[in-house]
Amino acid sequence: MTPEKFRKDRYLRATGYNFYVWAVVNVLITWPLFAALADDPWPVWLAVLYPLGCILGGIFGAAVNDNRVYKMCGEPDPQPLVEAGGIWGPVFLVGIVFTVVLSLRGPVGYVQPVWLLLVGCAYLTWGNFGIREFQFLGYFLVAAGAVAGWFVRPSAASWMLPSRHALAIWVVCMGLVWIPFGVYLNRRYLYRAQA
Repeated sequence: MTPEKFRKDRYLRATGYNFYVWAVVNVLITWPLFAALADDPWPVWLAVLYPLGCILGGIFGAAVNDNRVYKMCGEPDPQPLVEAGGIWGPVFLVGIVFTVVLSLRGPVGYVQPVWLLLVGCAYLTWGNFGIREFQFLGYFLVAAGAVAGWFVRPSAASWMLPSRHALAIWVVCMGLVWIPFGVYLNRRYLYRAQA
């Protein structure tokens, strides 16, 4: 993948900035889960509305990033390298179904490992179409999901609680790692093409 092609792909060109946005969302979304582990659970209505608000904020931030990159790079090519919705649509559908089922029936501790595996598989697939770095990120997230799942120890007492280990792995892998990864993508593909 050349920087010029990256800058012209409507799905790829803002991904560096979007990694910053989703890193923040991925960390903030764990706040009610850590509160539940600390025996200070949020009211159910707030615990449901808060993640939705975080996701809507992430979508707004991604739209702002798309507009910023549009001003920097101009019109994208009409045909993207890959129709990313074909990858991400099924991932979000399956992830939401698993989240609802595990949240209602347990064990809740497997929610983060499942999402790590799904997002990792999506990046592995997307990486097969030219962005080698996405493959590396995909392998990393799949391995993190496997490790997070290994640490989940559901018991009668913790059946409806998140796993502290899985949450910590989530914060590191879907939060802290994404910021330098976004910086790398921007420097490697977005700004190098402008020089």
